[in-house]
Amino acid sequence: MTATSTTIDYYKILGLSRNCSQEDIAEAYRHLSLKYHPKITTQENSAQSEYHFQKLSESYEVLSDPIKKEIYDIFGSDGLKNGIIDKHGNIKGGYKFMGNGHEIFEKFMGTANPFALKTDTKKEKDLKDFEKEFEKEKMNKEISAAFERSFGEKKEKDVLPPIDIDLECTLEELYNGCVKTIKYKKKAISYDLRTTEDKEVCIDVEIFKGYDKNTIIPFKEMGNEAPGVKNSDLIVHIREKKHKCFKRVNKNDLIYTHKINLAQALNSDPVKLTTLDNRILSISVDEIISPSTVKIVYGEGMPIYQNEINVRDLNIKKGDLYIKFDIKFPEYIDPVKKMEITNILESED
Repeated sequence: MTATSTTIDYYKILGLSRNCSQEDIAEAYRHLSLKYHPKITTQENSAQSEYHFQKLSESYEVLSDPIKKEIYDIFGSDGLKNGIIDKHGNIKGGYKFMGNGHEIFEKFMGTANPFALKTDTKKEKDLKDFEKEFEKEKMNKEISAAFERSFGEKKEKDVLPPIDIDLECTLEELYNGCVKTIKYKKKAISYDLRTTEDKEVCIDVEIFKGYDKNTIIPFKEMGNEAPGVKNSDLIVHIREKKHKCFKRVNKNDLIYTHKINLAQALNSDPVKLTTLDNRILSISVDEIISPSTVKIVYGEGMPIYQNEINVRDLNIKKGDLYIKFDIKFPEYIDPVKKMEITNILESED
């Protein structure tokens, strides 16, 4: 399956506008990297702080580099990470954050210890404020832990619910395969990295040949977001639209109802039909057609999905096609002609 990744707003993470200067970027990173440094926290929320800290470091690494920043400003985070196409049609570049937020912090600050930063009064004031917040939060955590021990309770980590989406597909789309774009709303972490906000996201979903109404397509960690917890999943449920000519049965077989008149039934006229991939089939019938007649065409049903590799095979196996007949009888026959028909049929007995 194919899906576009969620766009990352590095400016929003640092609380900046797009017309900010390099000085603004550096100042924002200095302030926020101290605020969310994992050493200035308690053990309970260290994972949350580490997540915020790494996001801030990634944002600074991109925006502080003129080349990366220019690519990001033009092509967004997807273009930055996937690379861009040059004039010769080749993909160039491609950025990947290495998770080295602490290395970036140390290089920027000149030390890996946030409490050792006392080089100017502003930094010193910030650190004192952080230390006060640290002690206050630590006290609250200790009180909460004592309360839980007293009552024999322990609060479990939050688990975000997945997002379930129904995706309607035509029988042609399920027969031939396609890519469909869907929009959905999710909870996303806000620029302050503490709260969440509603966000509309677009992703591409690859529909493979042979998918059916029971197919479920999971997108790992593409669901709701919240600080300090793992993103939930996005679950796409395939829903099959009703077709005007074909009916899908037994998962891989098709039923086609062919409408004919009585003369065509008596003459055993061949069946001509257009398949779901726009081929014209002409099927001969070697018997007089009755309402109970069923003609089977082997290998002309739905593609049989096994995995994402077999569906790309041009010789993929298919189910069968069952042709049933809907015969329209005349509402009136002239008595003379009716007698002629009766004589003909009786003479055949």
